[in-house]
Amino acid sequence: EGEAAFQDPHTILVTGTGSRHLYRAERFVIATGTAPVRPRGMPTDHGAVIDSDGLSRLGEVPRSMIVVGGGVIGMEYACMFSTLGVSVTLVDGRHRLLEFLDGEIVDALVYHMRSAGVTFRLGEVVEGVELIEGRRVVAHLASQKQLHADTLLSAAGRQGNTEHLNLGAAGLRPDTRGRLAVDREFRTAVPHIYAAGDVVGFPSLASVSMEQGRVASASAFGVPSVTAPTLFPYGIYTIPEVSFVGRTEEELTAAQVPYEVGIANYREIARGGIIGDAIGRLKLLFHRETGAVLGVHIIGDGATELVHIGQAVIALGGTVRYFVDHVFNYPTLAECYKVAALAGLNKLPLGGAAIG
Repeated sequence: EGEAAFQDPHTILVTGTGSRHLYRAERFVIATGTAPVRPRGMPTDHGAVIDSDGLSRLGEVPRSMIVVGGGVIGMEYACMFSTLGVSVTLVDGRHRLLEFLDGEIVDALVYHMRSAGVTFRLGEVVEGVELIEGRRVVAHLASQKQLHADTLLSAAGRQGNTEHLNLGAAGLRPDTRGRLAVDREFRTAVPHIYAAGDVVGFPSLASVSMEQGRVASASAFGVPSVTAPTLFPYGIYTIPEVSFVGRTEEELTAAQVPYEVGIANYREIARGGIIGDAIGRLKLLFHRETGAVLGVHIIGDGATELVHIGQAVIALGGTVRYFVDHVFNYPTLAECYKVAALAGLNKLPLGGAAIG
């Protein structure tokens, strides 16, 4: 164990507790992850102002919380604390959150978060944070508004853990967020140095990071590998869960792809009633002419598990007819696929009979 720093493109110095060791190698994989970014004007040494790594410092569940940042981490923690009964206000400079998600799914998520008590302050920027009486936090917004809470959680992005790697000695230069640019095989600008995981940026998902590490390692040693980035499933552990695979309506519209939409609501499915989830829905996108499945978008209980059925059908070149022609266990949430497929096909002439 220790902290590594490049001495030259093939050597690292590892400094541990009372020890220093040099290691030489023909190849390197940098997978150092990221750390939370604390914006300017935000205290870093006060218990009432924390980031995602500092949640363990909370001695008790606060009565109120300001979450700064509406990315994946900010949305997840806003949901968690709201569920615990905390009065949560989420602040973000954008008017549209989670832009990589299907817009309808984001709208549904925001609606249900509001129903759970989360207040959204969108299009707002925190200019400064003030501490009152040792515990209370006041967030001063650029619009001259003030938000008061017991705790402020900074979720305004993450910084690559590359600051102490001495990357210049290896011939590498990270971007302003400490992240490294890589090619499709996760090779950096220095051919024998690879990088994988959050340190290379979006999508910064544990599952994807693992796959990137596998591909990088295989490439470094000349081992053939197959990977399908376009079919990586995305899972967001908000309440309710959100997951998707494939393309969004916005992407298909921009690319002028003729598509149709089928939707199944959990409340229409026996399993949805059994588990008491009246919120969930599954959205199926497919090509109007060929029936090819183009995307699956889910919000609701078990979304991150359910999405893999759609992922498999897309990967194997299946069409929307697969969901119509095959039987799903009853009662299961997987039945949503059949209901959504029927709903979508019924929008086509003759109920999509031409699609094989």
